[in-house]
Amino acid sequence: MTLVKFKPFAPSQYVFGDLFEELFNNFLKDETGITSVRSAKPAVNILEEQDRYVLELAVPGIKKEDIDIKIEDKQLIISSSKETKDEETKENFIRMEYNFESFKRVFSLPDTVNSNEINAEYTDGILKLNLKKKEEAVKKGPVTIEIK
Repeated sequence: MTLVKFKPFAPSQYVFGDLFEELFNNFLKDETGITSVRSAKPAVNILEEQDRYVLELAVPGIKKEDIDIKIEDKQLIISSSKETKDEETKENFIRMEYNFESFKRVFSLPDTVNSNEINAEYTDGILKLNLKKKEEAVKKGPVTIEIK
């Protein structure tokens, strides 16, 4: 069996070439090739250690003051939004540009996490959160049972 990728506009691509690609995929890009509205989910690493969980989010270029971390309904919500304005005025010419960058990541917290023992640090574009486990959830290792 051979899988064939479905292309609903395939006949029109023969006639119009990459016109649709240029129009729709590059609609929000300016002359530098950068989109004017950026919204993405930062990459995350999640590690489980014996006494805690560690989350590492890659958020380069974002100031720590622009990052918001909160817990709501057993969910850890990490978000950021930033708006910048660039205005240039010359004789008979006005240029204004707006940039808006945002992201939001939501993680369900397991019952084993002590929500009062979460701390965060931001270094070199990496946001690191330590989520301490509850004392009863920490594995103590094997227990030897004596046979009577």
